[in-house]
Amino acid sequence: MASLVVTAHTTAVSVAADRADKVAVPTSLTVDNQGGAGDRTIRIQDVFTPSATNGTGSPSETTVDRFRMQVDQGDMVTLGEEDLKGIKCLGALKVIGSVIDTGCYVTVGYKHE
Repeated sequence: MASLVVTAHTTAVSVAADRADKVAVPTSLTVDNQGGAGDRTIRIQDVFTPSATNGTGSPSETTVDRFRMQVDQGDMVTLGEEDLKGIKCLGALKVIGSVIDTGCYVTVGYKHE
């Protein structure tokens, strides 16, 4: 299982790249907001480009929020595979925060299926 640690940011940060033959599945999520400057909302986003269809010959990139949680200032929250069950990203798995906060750390564990 791979993982990545990032700080809360308002630009989505790529955790797992888009793979044509696999989906990205988050297996753990830890948000350490003990040193953060305020309450933070963290989202897991799925970023992908759908296949061309009869109705849409040139589809554009699509972003879908797959998970959202709020972590209060001073708290640390850890979710495991059971808590994240059913969340799958068809494209790139990205995380994004409600504000830029270099004191709020987000660790995402993931696997490809």
